[in-house]
Amino acid sequence: MSTIVITGGTDGLGRALAADRLREGHTVVIVGRSEAKFRTLEGDAHFVQADLREVAENRRATKEIAARFPAVDTLVLGAAYVHRDRQVTSEGFEHTFALYYLSRHIFASELQGVLAAAERPLILDTTVPGAPKDAIHWDDFQLSQGFTWKTANMQSRRMGLLSALRLASDHVRYVLYNPGFVRTSHQGALGKASRAMVSVMAQVLGTPPEKAILPMLDLIANRPDTPLSAYARSKRLTLDDATAEEAERLHAATTQLLNAV
Repeated sequence: MSTIVITGGTDGLGRALAADRLREGHTVVIVGRSEAKFRTLEGDAHFVQADLREVAENRRATKEIAARFPAVDTLVLGAAYVHRDRQVTSEGFEHTFALYYLSRHIFASELQGVLAAAERPLILDTTVPGAPKDAIHWDDFQLSQGFTWKTANMQSRRMGLLSALRLASDHVRYVLYNPGFVRTSHQGALGKASRAMVSVMAQVLGTPPEKAILPMLDLIANRPDTPLSAYARSKRLTLDDATAEEAERLHAATTQLLNAV
């Protein structure tokens, strides 16, 4: 049996994946904010409570996981919470940058040791591929000028690709994964009208989480043959061009930011 760590595992896609892995007898570690939601999940899963918008919380959570679980076969990075307006964390980072890039970067980096200890480790990251090459605002990561949710989203997606490019290896497979529109609660700070519209669309057009995880389960069972790959559900995608020089530039800038926290 294997060990799987899931960020965002108390709701939607992550929760459905956790439930399936528990039924199959695997060790499941869920990272999230709400212990109350976790307690409603049937099965003997492990819970690490953390607010993944905060660097300190990501560091604490990864240290706890590494201390308790010596080998992790699968790391699923799926934490999500949408802010349409610009929000800044207590550590001074723009929310989308913090949750959709920094958190994933820290987890994938800090758990390299326990991933390396597994036989066929996989990082399955719900960072949707396909952001334009010029999406990163190198002189203003926090988008203090000209913020829009789309701009922040595209930047974090491009950063996710560059981070994955650097962390993928012949041993640790890294997959950028687009699950499509899934029928979940769509966590976020949405107005009443927006939430009502999204809820209706999810019921009509969204894929139920139990069905949406099937391509993910296939990737977990059949690890890709290349270090870095991208999928939209079960369809393999051609990755945008990204250079090692870009990845190293982002890594150096990120390291500088993290060292200052």
